[in-house]
Amino acid sequence: MANDAEMMLEVEIFDGSGNFTDWSEQVILALRQKGVLDYVESDMRAGTAEEPDKKKFSVADSKADGLAVAIILRCLSKSHRKRFIRSTAFEVWTELHKLYGVPNTEDLVSNILELFSFRMDPDDKEGRASAVQYSNLLEKIDFSTFSSSAMANLMYLASLNRHHDLVRLEFAKKKPNELVFDEIFNAVCALSDAHKKQRAYDEKIGVSSFGGVARAQKPTCKHCGRFGHSADNCWSRDNGKRNGGGNRNGGDGNRNHSGSGNNRNGGDSNRNQGGGKDRGTDRG
Repeated sequence: MANDAEMMLEVEIFDGSGNFTDWSEQVILALRQKGVLDYVESDMRAGTAEEPDKKKFSVADSKADGLAVAIILRCLSKSHRKRFIRSTAFEVWTELHKLYGVPNTEDLVSNILELFSFRMDPDDKEGRASAVQYSNLLEKIDFSTFSSSAMANLMYLASLNRHHDLVRLEFAKKKPNELVFDEIFNAVCALSDAHKKQRAYDEKIGVSSFGGVARAQKPTCKHCGRFGHSADNCWSRDNGKRNGGGNRNGGDGNRNHSGSGNNRNGGDSNRNQGGGKDRGTDRG
């Protein structure tokens, strides 16, 4: 037991006001050294065949669990020890995490977003119901657990729009007190620059994104509203008289009138007339 006491002196006594995350990591090291870490991570009690719902420790597990509880209690202030005297190691550890554990950054950002979007119900004339709802939202976020800078960084992450979801997801992997504003800001700027470059490239090659599928953009005529040409090349502009519109139609008309109709008909007429004269002369 003397060795246990010496080892426990290395762990800071937790009174509820310190950094719970750092403290719990130190206690976990102490529990692992004594081989009783499993007793805080899961309930080691088991029911018997006669009484399956009544869970009990075996003799060996009871001793190991008692050692785990002793290690944890030695690292707590006297005021905190009293509430856990008759608890198992798993119960003590679970309750401590409920009281002082830090939720992950993703959950915190989600709770802050919910807090930002809260509005009093217009039908709540007295304001009591809305006050209770707001109070419940505040309970999800223990502001005393974080520094002012950590809370500011969490609020900044919550304020990012959907175009910067990648930044939010990236920093949600970190603990709240590990967030650094400059790192978040630089990531936002880098992603914004990437969006600008992508838009410039899309405009250069004439491609837009619609529903995640790239489609080629065709020019739209501002005169007739049709795709595939611009207003400068629109044949319907000025009633078809602009530039080559009349010439094209006139050319087709002249070609049909002189080349196809008159020449062919004239040729047939000449051949018929000539043939008639020759045959008449022969008969005469």
